[in-house]
Amino acid sequence: MFTLLHIHTTKGSLLDSILTVEEAVKFASENGMKAMALTDHGSMASFVDFVKECNKYNIKSIIGNEIYEVDDMWEKADTKEYTQPRYHLILLARTQEGYKNLIKITSVSRTEGLYKKPRIDIKYIKENGLGRGIICLTACQAGRLSRYLTNGKYDEAEQFVSRLQNTFDYVVCELQSHNTEDQANANKLIYEFSQKHNLPYTITTDAHMLSDSLKDSHAMFVEIGEGREVGESYTDCYLQTEDEIYEKLSDQFSEEVIKKGIEESINIADIVENVDIGLNKGNIMPKINIENGYDSHEDYLRYLVFKTFDEKFGHMSKEDQEIRRQRLETELPVLYVVDYTDYFIMLYMLAKEARKRHIPLGYSRGSGANCLCLFMLNVTQIDSVRWDLDFSRFANLGRKSMADFDWDISKRRRKEMVEISEELFGKENVAPIATFNTLSTKVAIRDIGKVLDEKEDSPYYKQIPYKLRDEVAKMIPTIKTLNDLGEEEEKDVLLKDILNKNEKLKEVHDKFPLWFKYVMDVEGLPKSMGRHAAGTLITPTPVTDYCPLCYDSEKNIMIELEMHNAMDDLGLVKMDYLGLETLDIIDDTLKMAGITWEDVDINHLDLNDKAVFDTVYKNGNTVGIFQMESAEARRMCIEAKADNVEDIIVVNAANRPGTKESFPTYCQNKLHPESVEVLHDDLRELFGKTHFILLYQEQALQLFRHAGFPEDQVDNARRAMGKKIKAVMEGLETDFRKGLTEKGWNNEQLIEIWQLMLKQSEYCFNRGHAVAYGLLSYLTAYLKTHCTIYFMASLLTSKSDKVQKISIVINDCKRLGIKVSPPNVNKSDMKFTALPEKNEILFGLLAVKGLGESIVYKIIENRPYQSMNDFVERVADKTAIITLIKAGAIPTKDKMLLLKKYANSLFEKKDYKPVTTVPSPYSKLIPFGLDVEDYRDGKKVDKDRLLADYNKAKEKIYIEEQSQKYKKHMMEFKEKYAKDEYMWEFDTLSMFLTNDPLKDAYKFTKTDWDMVEDGDKTTLFCVIVDIKRKKDKNGNQFAYLDLYTPFGIIESTIWSSQLKQFSDDVKKGNCLAILGRKREEHFFVEKIKPYNTWLEQMRKKGVAV
Repeated sequence: MFTLLHIHTTKGSLLDSILTVEEAVKFASENGMKAMALTDHGSMASFVDFVKECNKYNIKSIIGNEIYEVDDMWEKADTKEYTQPRYHLILLARTQEGYKNLIKITSVSRTEGLYKKPRIDIKYIKENGLGRGIICLTACQAGRLSRYLTNGKYDEAEQFVSRLQNTFDYVVCELQSHNTEDQANANKLIYEFSQKHNLPYTITTDAHMLSDSLKDSHAMFVEIGEGREVGESYTDCYLQTEDEIYEKLSDQFSEEVIKKGIEESINIADIVENVDIGLNKGNIMPKINIENGYDSHEDYLRYLVFKTFDEKFGHMSKEDQEIRRQRLETELPVLYVVDYTDYFIMLYMLAKEARKRHIPLGYSRGSGANCLCLFMLNVTQIDSVRWDLDFSRFANLGRKSMADFDWDISKRRRKEMVEISEELFGKENVAPIATFNTLSTKVAIRDIGKVLDEKEDSPYYKQIPYKLRDEVAKMIPTIKTLNDLGEEEEKDVLLKDILNKNEKLKEVHDKFPLWFKYVMDVEGLPKSMGRHAAGTLITPTPVTDYCPLCYDSEKNIMIELEMHNAMDDLGLVKMDYLGLETLDIIDDTLKMAGITWEDVDINHLDLNDKAVFDTVYKNGNTVGIFQMESAEARRMCIEAKADNVEDIIVVNAANRPGTKESFPTYCQNKLHPESVEVLHDDLRELFGKTHFILLYQEQALQLFRHAGFPEDQVDNARRAMGKKIKAVMEGLETDFRKGLTEKGWNNEQLIEIWQLMLKQSEYCFNRGHAVAYGLLSYLTAYLKTHCTIYFMASLLTSKSDKVQKISIVINDCKRLGIKVSPPNVNKSDMKFTALPEKNEILFGLLAVKGLGESIVYKIIENRPYQSMNDFVERVADKTAIITLIKAGAIPTKDKMLLLKKYANSLFEKKDYKPVTTVPSPYSKLIPFGLDVEDYRDGKKVDKDRLLADYNKAKEKIYIEEQSQKYKKHMMEFKEKYAKDEYMWEFDTLSMFLTNDPLKDAYKFTKTDWDMVEDGDKTTLFCVIVDIKRKKDKNGNQFAYLDLYTPFGIIESTIWSSQLKQFSDDVKKGNCLAILGRKREEHFFVEKIKPYNTWLEQMRKKGVAV
């Protein structure tokens, strides 16, 4: 049976294939194929998924790569006149050695050889012995053999094939089953070449899609992804059966020729050995060296765990110490059995080195807080006994998967953690992990609709305007999920899943079925590869022993595999290093306040500080407070009247789709304990910490145990909740009901509690994570309360490059009575500077737009400056000087006057230099109003007097010219630098600091943008700070506006009809009151009034709006 040897899949051939690995392997199985190859473009990103899928169907997997080969991989200097040609070449791993070599070829091509595309040359492969164990196919029409033969370069073709034969194990000429004139011509020439030189040949399909019916969808996918039309280049590039191949090639070759090509595909499959990629072989730990004197790694871990016991718990009672000692004695045997020993030693080594370098680390992330051993190793800062955290949520005897601990670290020092990993475990053994972004349904609807609307040969030409595309896209709901880092993110529901549930969508589908077909064929497909935000692989030997390397967008090394392939399938160790800005804010605050992290150790800090709760949480004053800045979190803190740490932990956990509904019950039960009703009395003890609501995964585990479940089934339930495996949850219901029935629960109670348990399977954090994040939130609130000015200065520094956030922080400073002053060239540092004696914060120089680090360093190094002239002379940077004048950083009462003085200083004034001779002939004096006859005494001319008058006339003209040049210089300077003085402060500081044009409006409005519900109308008082004018398909002008508001910069749209009506008001710098509607954090303008008009109306009414 024919073997597919040339196919491309979505993840490995991004924006070029719409064929998934699952579809390809299923096709092979359904058509009786015993083997198939994967040959993505210059990539091996799909090879793990491919092998897994082939194993499911008992199909031999052949790992390959369609590489781009060039004459010289080191040449990277294409010009308009010459571009080094790239050629395709299929490489298939024949042996285990060939598989390893293919990884190296792929890695080199995607790193050292990368130039527009991943490239390598045959010379490099041969010289490094990388062709051993590899079969080579000559590829498609973009292959060198096809190009040479179709261009009549027969000698070059012979030399090329000879090089291949000297490099690889086995070389096969490739014919393709495509029924086009160009391919037929190439096939004929390649076949004849193979016969003349006694070379084997085979037949491939170069599949980029599942079937021919998808060719238009594929073309649309390529067009919206890469902006190119495909023409005939993908004709017949789909998965074909053996019968289809005979049919396609019947006009080109005899049946015997076709048969022989098919037999060669089978021969290739037969000579390929079963390659072991390391699938499901268990965990592959890096090499861990332990200190001398310990017989085993287990003994060493035990030593490390108990080494800090007195330091951690020496201040406690003997009873509390014994509880923790017993907890450790319970945890350690479990860690040994599940093979976490070396992993924990790794974590200890990393944490030790990070703390040695004073890199701020978070308290914990995920379920790591549930493990007391990690607290003892200083990996976390959470005493899991104190916070009643269930260890089995982190590890238990029923768990088979690798431990997975995530680090929160200083955002600005995240790279140092990667460097530490490299130093500890070897640079070649460490690499970040890849992640793949997909084409969302909304984007597919808009982009495909746009192409269909604009292309003249489209059946829907000029029938799908922007408004319709936008309306349809907005009909697609989003669901909130957790990403790999446990963070909330929104994903579009697929059109194919909701089409029959939405009547409006069905109406549009019936009118434009092709539009919807294309969308449903490509939605959710990978569209780009990037670097995982935190995941870093650590291997015992070089990473390329396990998977290929590539560059990210910034030319940093990473692996081609995504997290689950690397970790779950290959068993490789991953560390997540997530940069957390909050840690930098805290670190900066502590340094300015002159205290240390030890001074605010969360295990000894007063967690019952009434001032913290009264000034921050209870009133929702949570600007800058970790996890509590969103409108929803603020509202929840206020509703709960948050007055203890458990409230903060609960808000952190409950502010999620799956648990938010129960939060009002929490508030009711907390604030009115006398009226509490519980489903069953058993819950009073089980759910006491959350005022009798089911909130944490650990509570669900407790309930399973309460129902009599053994530990391994409890873990199954936990994983079912975490992975949302509802089918597993439903399978556990019978035993769950039986266990609780025996404890006196009735049927109604069982139904209700099970529904709550199912809710857990949709969305919920574990309590360990909520505790760690709740405590970090408390620390930020503590610092904001007790080190207020330092905290706010640090917060401003962290937001200085975020225009939309900085004004919110400055408004909060005003609420706190802290003055934020413009920068000062003699006083400001790079960051915002706290001046506690004045209750003032000085703007940081690096926060001034347009100033880079080098010029800021220069300003600081050269001060103090005695005068403006002194500053100009020593800084000598025109752009910086103008920017600093506008920002108010150079003290003056009149910025415009100072700018004019600076402009004046830039004009080079030159004195007139008298000439020493009278021009000849004398006729040249006439333009100067001089007549030589007036200077003649007889025949003799008085040249001295003539020269003097000539110089006077010439000097007069010169002075006038200089005057005109000066006027021109000043006019050009004013036009370029001195316009719109009212916007200078915003343009340089991203906000109106000393003269807020909207300050009077605060008296008359209580509108809070965050509190406006999606779809509701509201009035914004604002300043237009940027306008981008556009035209719609009908040529009507509309605009995107950036609006400065007390809530930050809000992006808005004003459509053509409103733009015409309010054109006089829509100007940069105008203060306005705008009525509009909020849609997904965007503002759509409906009506506009000049701000002063609105303000006067409000004054007359005297009421808040």
